[in-house]
Parts: sequence; structure tokens; C-alpha cells
Amino acid sequence: MECILNQVDPQFDAAQGVQYRLSILLCQDGFSFLVTDADSQKILKLLSYKSANSDLQHRDLDGWPATGKEYFGEFKNNGFTEIAWQRVDIAIASRKITVAPEVFLKNGEDYGLMSAAHSVSEDEEILTEPVFDLGPVIAIAAPRYLAEYGSKLFPAASLHCAPAIFVKGLLREHSNLISRQVFINVYHGYFEIAVIQGLRLIYLNSFRYLAPSDVLYYVIFVLEQLGFVPSEENVTLMGEISENEIIYNQLKMYCGSLQTAAGPDIMDYGETFNEIALHRHYTLFNIPLCE
Repeated sequence: MECILNQVDPQFDAAQGVQYRLSILLCQDGFSFLVTDADSQKILKLLSYKSANSDLQHRDLDGWPATGKEYFGEFKNNGFTEIAWQRVDIAIASRKITVAPEVFLKNGEDYGLMSAAHSVSEDEEILTEPVFDLGPVIAIAAPRYLAEYGSKLFPAASLHCAPAIFVKGLLREHSNLISRQVFINVYHGYFEIAVIQGLRLIYLNSFRYLAPSDVLYYVIFVLEQLGFVPSEENVTLMGEISENEIIYNQLKMYCGSLQTAAGPDIMDYGETFNEIALHRHYTLFNIPLCE
């Protein structure tokens, strides 16, 4: 893994870890760490790693590293496992997503629901997380070693589904609007698309892509299948996307309006993080805000 971002606020002090929360986002092509003050929600450290072999043309989009030892090798090098944190949260991102009412997943139907939408191997497990009490539950399929190694490195860590964190963040920030809103969260090789209206989650799914035009195709396809007119929809982008990329420019041609997301307004970013593209870390920033 290669470190691509390492931002540290001058106030960060590893000896004060008991006052800090550590949030970790695990993705197929890398992982990110976020340290925040538990009381003030000030961001103190942001660290991101990406695989050196992340070219879309040279990898299997379904392929995580074969072993946990290979994937988690960098974790001990940054010293985070040696710090006594107040709380540790680990969110796992996966393109294998399904959404169901709580009653279905409570009755042990998680495997059947997931396998109806995605292939699930013996080396994968299904993780679930409700969006809110008695509301929809989001399930993902991901390698078993993620949870196993995560619990070994951080025994008291809470495990989350990253798509659930994504949706919770959307509802917390945007549910005050009664108009329909479309959000696209771009990862390496796939993207999530969510549609909300008030506190209603209307739609959530993920799609793989090899070329920028794939993203445009699936977005238009989903909006039209939902009975929407793409040129009338307000779309917000987050994740691994910038305004000078082909994906952004193509979507801008067909959507009513297009913008990149801001970071959660409850966070204190300080001067250290003013220059970073906050929308690229939307899910990570929302991890410490989701209990």
C-alpha cells in the first residue's frame, strides 16, 4: 500500500488517545484513517493508503487481496494499534449491497437476499446495519478476514457497513428538504447511487464501471427506471471524483444540476484541512457521527 494523504493538525497528541475517536474505512483498493476529538468533533488526523496496483485495466474488480495479512500489513506501521483510543469504528465498503426491511434480515434471510443479487463465496460473510430503528437494513458481502483481522488489531472496535454510513450521513444532512435528491458515491471500479426524499430512502444500489461512460449509462438507466427525468434531477457527487474528470463533465451534460458534496457541517475542520477535497472522504467523515 502507498500513502497518498497524510494530514495532521498541530494539536494531535497520540498520548491523548483516550480523548479521540479513530474511524477506519476499508475499501478493496486501500483504506483510510480519521482521528477526531470525541467532544469537539475536530478533525486531528487524516491518513489514506491506496494499492499500488489500482489501475482499472489491470485488476479483477471483484478481487480483494487474498489474505488479511497482505491487506492489513500497513496497519501496524502507522502506530494506531498502539494508541488507547476512546472508541474505534471500522466501516467496510463493498459493491455487494442489498436493502431489505428489518423483519426479513431478523428472520435469517440475509444470505438468501444477498445471493439473489450477488454471488457470495465461502470466504465472504454478510454484515448488516439498520439505517434507523425499524427502518430499512443495508447488508453487504465482504471477505471474512476483514472483520477477523479488524477485531484482532482493535479488539473493542465497532463494525459498520459503509453503505449504511453513507445513507445515514445523507439523511442527517439532507432530510430537512422535501424535494427528491440523488447522490452518487464513487469508489474505485464501482459507484453507489442513493435517492432520498425527506427521511425516505427511495433507492440504493451499486454498479461496477470500467469506463466513465458506464457511470453515465447506469445513472440515466436508474433515474428513468424510477420514472424520473434526468435533466430535472439535482445530483450530488462524492467519493473518488473531481470536477475536472470525464465522469463529472458527462453527468453535468445530462442532469438538471450537479455539485460535489460538502463535508458534514457538524465537524470542525480547522485550518489544516481547509485545502483538501472534503467530498472525497464523505463516508469516512460520517463514521464518527454514526453510533
